[in-house]
Amino acid sequence: MVTIAVLAIVLGIAVPSFQGITNRNRLTAITNEVVGAVQLTRMEAIRRNQRVVMCPTTNGSTCNGGDWTRIVVREAVAGGDVIREFRFLGRGISVNASSNITTGNQLSFNSSGFARAGTNAANTTGAIRVCTTVLGAGENARDLQVAVSRISVTPTGSAGCQAPGNG
Repeated sequence: MVTIAVLAIVLGIAVPSFQGITNRNRLTAITNEVVGAVQLTRMEAIRRNQRVVMCPTTNGSTCNGGDWTRIVVREAVAGGDVIREFRFLGRGISVNASSNITTGNQLSFNSSGFARAGTNAANTTGAIRVCTTVLGAGENARDLQVAVSRISVTPTGSAGCQAPGNG
């Protein structure tokens, strides 16, 4: 009987801890996927020697808005090739972009690998926030800062998973 009581106490402590670890790992994995999508966009722009965009999509082929949890990486020219589609799925996951990116509804890189927001010709900075409602507000978000050609990730908290600032 004592053994069962000790086992129940240990499980009562361990299970919630494992859930927190699992949820943080899911957030990190999805954040890494978003970083990979941004890096793919940049590298394809350099490789193809032309502007390549990353934008939300509802149909998997065009930049037609929608939620940033489903994006497409494609050539910027009309009728250009779709390079890859990404879906960032998970319980309570949201992906939001800062106003520099959402104004043109896309993040693009030119042939030199420099970030552009929307159709803007100037170098830009912006941020993409990956957030989950499953974790507490102090540890539930990761901000990807895109500064011209540098991409960095910062852990942050966001009570309502709002869009991040421009950086």
